[in-house]
Amino acid sequence: MRILSSYAAVLVLLLLTLRAAAIPTIRLTPAQPYQKIGHQVRWFVDSSAQLSLAQVQQAGYQYRFRQGREEIGAFGLNNGAVWAHGSFSSSAPGKVYLLIEFANVDSITLYYYDGPELKTITSGSRLRDKHKVWDLPGFNFELPALGDRQQEFWLRMRTGNAVILPITLAAEKGVPAALCGMYVVELVYFGIVIALFFYNFSLFWWIRERNYALYLGYLFFLASFVLLYLRGFHVVLPDALSAFVNMYGMSFVAVSYLFAIPFSISFLHGRQHAPRLCKALQAFNIVALAAIAFNIAGLRHVTIVLEEVISIVVPVLFVWLAVTVRRKGYEPALYFLVAWALLLCSIVLFTIVNMGLLPLKNWYFHILPVGSACEVVLLSLALGHRYAVLKKEKIELHEKQMQFVNEQNALLERKVAERTQDLKESNQVKDKLLGIISHDLRTPLNNLSGLLELSEQKALSAGEIQHFSQTVRHNIKYIAGTIQNVLNWSLTQMERIETKPRKVPLSPLVYQVIDTYRFAADQKAILLRKIVPEDITVTADYHQLELVFRNLVDNAIKFTPQGGIITIGCRPRDERIEVFVADTGKGMTEEQAQRLLRGGSLYTTEGTDEERGTGLGLQLCKEFIANNGGVLQIKSEPGKGTEFYFSLPRGQ
Repeated sequence: MRILSSYAAVLVLLLLTLRAAAIPTIRLTPAQPYQKIGHQVRWFVDSSAQLSLAQVQQAGYQYRFRQGREEIGAFGLNNGAVWAHGSFSSSAPGKVYLLIEFANVDSITLYYYDGPELKTITSGSRLRDKHKVWDLPGFNFELPALGDRQQEFWLRMRTGNAVILPITLAAEKGVPAALCGMYVVELVYFGIVIALFFYNFSLFWWIRERNYALYLGYLFFLASFVLLYLRGFHVVLPDALSAFVNMYGMSFVAVSYLFAIPFSISFLHGRQHAPRLCKALQAFNIVALAAIAFNIAGLRHVTIVLEEVISIVVPVLFVWLAVTVRRKGYEPALYFLVAWALLLCSIVLFTIVNMGLLPLKNWYFHILPVGSACEVVLLSLALGHRYAVLKKEKIELHEKQMQFVNEQNALLERKVAERTQDLKESNQVKDKLLGIISHDLRTPLNNLSGLLELSEQKALSAGEIQHFSQTVRHNIKYIAGTIQNVLNWSLTQMERIETKPRKVPLSPLVYQVIDTYRFAADQKAILLRKIVPEDITVTADYHQLELVFRNLVDNAIKFTPQGGIITIGCRPRDERIEVFVADTGKGMTEEQAQRLLRGGSLYTTEGTDEERGTGLGLQLCKEFIANNGGVLQIKSEPGKGTEFYFSLPRGQ
């Protein structure tokens, strides 16, 4: 009987050993140089966090390893150590790298055998020397490439954050594609945040309204949490600042809500329409401050739990508040409602997935950046729409006042009309600025998010829509360019741009402009040609002259068909230099040319590829050329191209 029991024990041990050894081999090939391997490695949670590699290699512990079922290993808030055991072979040329996308792992140790020798690499988000191949967000390690021979590795990970482990194995050839898949969403998110920040900052600069300042604070800290802390881009910061973000970055969520709560209450007139809801929301300011205090005290698990509560309950209250206000006829609340509903859905989905209630696919790791991007875009549109509503209400109120004045006294009517005209003239700069920004940035950002089509344009009259409407490219560079032109133009209207003439070598400046627009010209196979002698100098403000060249070349590219030629040159004229930008584009009639040169209005037409513009660029050119002692003129003929030219004093 004892012999049978001994045989049974040996048989069980043998079965355990065979099961522990059954590790699927990850195969990298030239056709498949990288793979997400969360479902191809085996996982084990050491709740004691005391086991060594030698211990977990024993059959008794190897039996406890479980085959991964999803592309990402997710274990929630866990005080234990998480082990991963995998095996790979690579027929792809070059080195092999192990990439871990999540950046907030306190300690991570990689074990592998290089021949008979056990190699150990220790890293972690809280170590000064992180032992990474590249200083990128997350972690990356080099593994020995043994060709078709099998190579095993073990990972031991422990953290005070939620344990989320997206692991990628990549041959040298597959590293660029793997990194692109890991970070492209965050880079797009960064571009959206930058565009929105400049857009709303310009509105705040003009209106000086508290709501815009609160929104900018919310946008800054939310983006800082997503990009710098959650996705690990704090590695690009100086060491001291990077360490601060790594230690206290999770508090950025709580700080963002300290801005979001007063912003939402103020924007939706919450104290007027739903005072009880507002009191409930204000109570969460205390919860947010408590989360920050626990983070400073080093109690990260408590901080995470409090912030999860805030991130679910507060958006629910925001949606409730928006529904209440929308029912009472406040139209901008619709954007607000959709924005927070989308963010709430992304937070709930991410939480459910992280708890293991739904399969964890790789794209779920990007839920929060995508949801956050949609939310901040819609909130920005809500602010723009709110301004339009206020503007409409102001006009209606003014009309009622005018009607009352007409009934009382005809003389008083004339005086009020004169004052109204003065008011319209003084507000012209602000109206043009806000009208252009509201449409030019709203359209490309809506195309980017793909979640909401603008259906309510009633706040603007038909004339204003025709005056300000335009379509911008899906490119942040052009968004930034539009903002720069708007700000420069508005500053000229307020006479806040100072002209500082000096001696400017013309040839290097033209080279610089051509180099800037070379890529855009290549897209339409346009040749950019310079005819400027190296010794020619003019007297002008360097930055204003550069902006003139950039706008004229940009317009020339827009209206020149495929395969055309654009020439930038100059012609000496006694004590002055005549500068020109000529193209072989579609040209224009004399009437169109004169309309472009007339002041007081913004005029634009479609380019050869249906490109649109605001008309501000040419307006700036006229004003900056005039500031420097010149006059912008046009020579053009339909079908034969256009030449913009002006003269400047020779350099002294």
